[in-house]
Amino acid sequence: MIPLKLLFKNKFIVLVGFMGAGKTSLGRGLSKKLNLPHIDTDYEIEKIKNMKISNIFEFYGENYFRELEQDTIINIISKNKSSIISLGGGSFLNIKLREYIKNKCISIWINVNIDIIYKRINNSQNIRPIFSKMKSKRDLEILLNKRNLIYKEADIKIDSGKLNKSRLVEKVLHKINKYLENNNENC
Repeated sequence: MIPLKLLFKNKFIVLVGFMGAGKTSLGRGLSKKLNLPHIDTDYEIEKIKNMKISNIFEFYGENYFRELEQDTIINIISKNKSSIISLGGGSFLNIKLREYIKNKCISIWINVNIDIIYKRINNSQNIRPIFSKMKSKRDLEILLNKRNLIYKEADIKIDSGKLNKSRLVEKVLHKINKYLENNNENC
């Protein structure tokens, strides 16, 4: 079998999914395993604006953030070589971004159940602007179910369950290999 890194010439693995799904943590693990750079788009946006995502939402609004997010992600993909990219939870909902990603990347949906997400978000130090407007776990679940209808358009779906990070990385690598075999695709 050809090492995965050799298959990725100017192609990206893009991790999509709901807030708290573990995209950044998984991205770092894949980065180490594949010896490819990892880019967290929320972190990149915070560097550009020199402020936290929650502050960008507060001072500029969600529409401004979504435009900045779109421009940042397209810029990252157009100017970098093969990388692992962790998207913010709402990025893949943008149809222009979604189509761009589907044409240039392998997208992987990290699917996590509501109980795990709710626990992670509540225990997180990060302020999540969308979550801060919610009144209950049920509101969060409604949003998750709505977004899952879009996330399922990703090339690969991973049900992460309660897997530890190393097992999850192995599961993702296995699914990528299967995807490449089934699509006869040299990325």
